[in-house]
Amino acid sequence: MSSGRVASEAVLAACDRVGRAHEPVTASEVADELGCESRAVADKLADLVEQGRVASKVIGDQRVWWLSGGSEATSVPAETPREDGGRETAHSESDEANCPEADPEEIFRRISDGFYALDDEWRFTHVNERAVELIDYRDEGLIGRNIWEVFEWAADAKLGEEYRTAMETQEPTAFEHYYPEPLSTWYRVYAYPSESGLSVYFQDITDRKERQRRLERSERRYRTLVEHFPNGAVALVDDSLRYQTIGGKPLDIADATATELESQHVRDALPAPLADELAPRYEAALDGDASTFEFEFDESVFRIRTVPVRDEAGDVSAALGMSQDITEQKERERHLRDAKSQFEAATAAGAVGTWEWYVQDDEVVTDATFAEKFGLEPDAAREGVPLDWFIESIHEADRERVEAEIAAAVESGGEYEAEYRVWDADGDLRWVVARGHVECDADGNAVRFPGALTDITERKRAEQKLDEHRKKLQTLFDVLPVGVVVTDGDGHFAEVNDAATELLSIDSQAVETISDYGQYRGRWADTGAPVAPQEWALNRVLRGEKVTQPDVYEIEPAEGEKKIVMVHGMPIRGANAEVTHGVITLTDITARRKYQRQLEESERRYRTLAEHFPNGAVGVFDRDLRYTVAQGSAIGERLPSRAELEGRRMPDVFPEDSAENLEPLFRGAIERGETDSTTAEFGGRTWRVWAAPLRDASGDIFAGLSFAQDITEQVEREACLEETVEKLEASNERLESFASMLAHEIRNPVTIGQIYSKQLTEDDESDAASYVAEALDRIEDMIDVMLVLARGNAAVGKPEPVAVDDAVEVAWEQVDATAAELRLSTDKRLQADPRYLQHLFRNLFENAVEHGGDDVTVTVGELPTGFYVEDDGSGIPDDEIGSVFEPGYTTAAGRGGTGLGLAFVQELTRVYGWDCTVTESESGGARFEFTGVN
Repeated sequence: MSSGRVASEAVLAACDRVGRAHEPVTASEVADELGCESRAVADKLADLVEQGRVASKVIGDQRVWWLSGGSEATSVPAETPREDGGRETAHSESDEANCPEADPEEIFRRISDGFYALDDEWRFTHVNERAVELIDYRDEGLIGRNIWEVFEWAADAKLGEEYRTAMETQEPTAFEHYYPEPLSTWYRVYAYPSESGLSVYFQDITDRKERQRRLERSERRYRTLVEHFPNGAVALVDDSLRYQTIGGKPLDIADATATELESQHVRDALPAPLADELAPRYEAALDGDASTFEFEFDESVFRIRTVPVRDEAGDVSAALGMSQDITEQKERERHLRDAKSQFEAATAAGAVGTWEWYVQDDEVVTDATFAEKFGLEPDAAREGVPLDWFIESIHEADRERVEAEIAAAVESGGEYEAEYRVWDADGDLRWVVARGHVECDADGNAVRFPGALTDITERKRAEQKLDEHRKKLQTLFDVLPVGVVVTDGDGHFAEVNDAATELLSIDSQAVETISDYGQYRGRWADTGAPVAPQEWALNRVLRGEKVTQPDVYEIEPAEGEKKIVMVHGMPIRGANAEVTHGVITLTDITARRKYQRQLEESERRYRTLAEHFPNGAVGVFDRDLRYTVAQGSAIGERLPSRAELEGRRMPDVFPEDSAENLEPLFRGAIERGETDSTTAEFGGRTWRVWAAPLRDASGDIFAGLSFAQDITEQVEREACLEETVEKLEASNERLESFASMLAHEIRNPVTIGQIYSKQLTEDDESDAASYVAEALDRIEDMIDVMLVLARGNAAVGKPEPVAVDDAVEVAWEQVDATAAELRLSTDKRLQADPRYLQHLFRNLFENAVEHGGDDVTVTVGELPTGFYVEDDGSGIPDDEIGSVFEPGYTTAAGRGGTGLGLAFVQELTRVYGWDCTVTESESGGARFEFTGVN
């Protein structure tokens, strides 16, 4: 691929072919069309924008260009700066027809990175071709589908969290996210919310992630190169002319080590003659100009070169000085200069091309290699051409500097050396270094300027790549969430990133020597013993030890709570195998340790439960239904042993009929997340088996959990109970049938007796007739009571509104106690059968007279949700309160008591759904309370 100069018309023609006239294109697309580097195309497109022949716009992180509408004279507004530091192309109303903004879908379709839009219900409304290629791996289409249904894993992942936060806050967000299988790709995602949805732009950064992993290794090679700079030294100087880093072998004239020179001012670190020459050149480098000079010291000659160091924006951030011992080279050059041979000059320079410039005639004669490097015809160059022909091929950014350096060499009559970029015959941009010297006549006038040219493109590219890696590594060092501390061989902190500063409450000036480590206090996290100064990982690293099995400390920063820190360390050695630097990384594992303790405690509880699981066993099984853990009290007795279970599949352990019953249960747990149970027969026993899913922190099922409990005795008891219940129900049915029949048979003669008693005349024995009628009525009441006790709900008619005071008065009239007193204090109405409600009160009144005497006082009063009946009699003994409602219980059996009255009261309250309690009244008598009454 060509990498050099590109003609404007060629770029315009390529834009027209690739963009099909006025459609947006990228520099990479045009470069592919022309077969050259995209950087050269981008530079030429920038020139064409200034000329008004091309328009440009930044969309997301991608710049696009398109041909202006109309003729070349059509005005295309120039680009204007954006707030984010980029450039924006302004448009007038007349430009709208030709501006790609009029068709945003086409713009996004042509963007080489992915873009899609979601509405406020998370449905895809737009997806460009690149997005389809990157994420529609099933080829099912995305438009109209809900993103959480397409990517089920994303709803609970970082992607879902960031998208929902963006929509809730209406603030844009940018983040990096890993798409799992089958994509297995890292993306940089930009999400821009609006009230109607979310616009998402994303880039595949998998390669960048991989480069970051290789960055540290590259930086290590870079540092090794600096520290072992061949035959000289490298020094980095900041804008105040203070040394920041020194590598290689510094000049002995400074009478100081590299470490001692760091942070010193150039004029303080070097002797005055050298400082006076070097300081202005560093200042010039900080202004963007490189320079080279030679310095003699102790019969040796050193070539010192100063160059600017630029950041990613192209701004000068520091100056770099490089010195090399060229004593032997100078001796060779003197020998070659004496020989006056162009061939020897080329050999001395290690050249790929040679030149000879006859200054007075302005005629440059070169070989074919040199001519090709400058894009000239070799035949013409061999005959001789003006110097300007070569100057025109030099890159515009270097041209003025090179001309000045040539003029300076001619004026001084000395040596010449320059590095610059040049367009070769193929249109590629190459880096070269030119070396030569000027020969003068007796009057000191320059007459001949021979020299040689070396192609250093590959070396320059390597240097640029190394510099990019170094900058990226420094950025990574600064933003790493893991603390990193770098020291020199004496233990002085050289670099401390923000994470380490925050974690340890230290700064880069906190330590001068290894002995200062004693100021830090910490304990070993596992034992609680203090950490001695010589035991700190950094101290061990500086003694040459690799700390690959991490140290774990509990430290207490100057501010904040104690932290648990995991430390790794590695020494860095120089050429003589001595430790020159120490590097440690610190990871805050406080939360991890806390979680680990909780996990261990939970594991102990689980083990205890599993080992002592009552009357059964606990097992864990995988997706193949293979037991991985089995424990419990029944293991090895009524169930197979652990050795027989663990490592074997459930269907292979248990009988076929039991396995067929259990397999759907186990698969439902591990495949569908279901929790259920079933019964199974094994070893002549009956077992209740449960199965449930085991989930990890992300909610994914990773195993199944089963419980098995021997329920043989329980099943037998239930069978016995069921048989008893059936017998009891049959007995109840017979009792109810008998009660109904008996009530029917008794009620007939009672009815006849009542009819004939009413026909007795007043002359008859009226007392006897009254007693007979009363006895017959009493028998009828007893029949009602018996039916309620035997038949319950079936004996009671449909409830109707009843006034409590009416029922009370009717019941009181039937009580044979002329001296007794009734106190009524309620006008409550309730839903009941009037006849049975009268029976309830009559039984309570008779119970009060029976135990309280003929002169007892009975009170009927109102409660918030019911009523009460109490007396002032002798009350109910405490040991008999629980028995008063039992059928047959009576203390008046000798006086005709049946023991059914209070049993009837309790049964009637059950039928109506009331609550009935018995307690002691204020006067010491009995109190019956009825609540929950409708």
